[in-house]
Amino acid sequence: MSLKSLVLCADEKIVRVLRRVLGDLDIEVDLCGDADSALRKLTRQRFEAIIVDVTDDGASDVLRSARSAPCNRQAVAVAIVDPMIGLKAVFGLGAHFVLYKPVSSERAKSSFRAARALMKSERRRNARVAVEIPVIMRSPEAGGNMKVTTIDLSEGGMAVNVPKRLRPSGRWQAVFTLPGSAAALELPAEFAWEGEKAQAGLRFQQVTPAAAQQLREWLKQNSPDGEQDDPPIRCQLTDLSLGGCYLEMASPFPASSRARPRAGAAG
Repeated sequence: MSLKSLVLCADEKIVRVLRRVLGDLDIEVDLCGDADSALRKLTRQRFEAIIVDVTDDGASDVLRSARSAPCNRQAVAVAIVDPMIGLKAVFGLGAHFVLYKPVSSERAKSSFRAARALMKSERRRNARVAVEIPVIMRSPEAGGNMKVTTIDLSEGGMAVNVPKRLRPSGRWQAVFTLPGSAAALELPAEFAWEGEKAQAGLRFQQVTPAAAQQLREWLKQNSPDGEQDDPPIRCQLTDLSLGGCYLEMASPFPASSRARPRAGAAG
């Protein structure tokens, strides 16, 4: 499944470069001719990237709206700017990456390689696996329990069927066991939305690294549209300590990326 990007740009030369570079990276382009059409799409469709030329009318509104649109809040935002515009102002609009004009293929390719890694990481985080698991909901405040059943599950939360006539809210502890796992997970969560037919959505809160890793691995193994990791990116180790290391590389990489020494490298 291709990654999807929404592009707001009226400069035909830049659009040609973006189409070529994004196409090579297997990123679909949904081009918008004006801010109004871009804003409408942000509320109706999910995109992994929002790319805007900030010189276009309404471009700043599109960047701000992307941060507040429920389905695109975590999308990677890329701002195309003139060289005289300061980074602080652009990042203040919510941009994660800045692409300076004139936009060349090489410059765009370097930026979007890094952006693509973040886009794939975010899509994996939002990927939902349809599964029915019994869950015990514990209320730290009221002290009571409630039994629900999952509809689907993701790294960020789950959709559940709740008992009829109940409208739960607030923070809870969700206790459940993943199919094929021996140890139960107990994750702090809050009710985030209410749907039809006694359905509701739970958003996980402050999950421990160990629990997050267990959930992530299960989702990766059971996702129907799992995708291969990107090819490894070579980097140079320049500093090493007991607590970590410093790597030099051409493009940044998302959190939780794995680093391993190259085969045959000196120890």
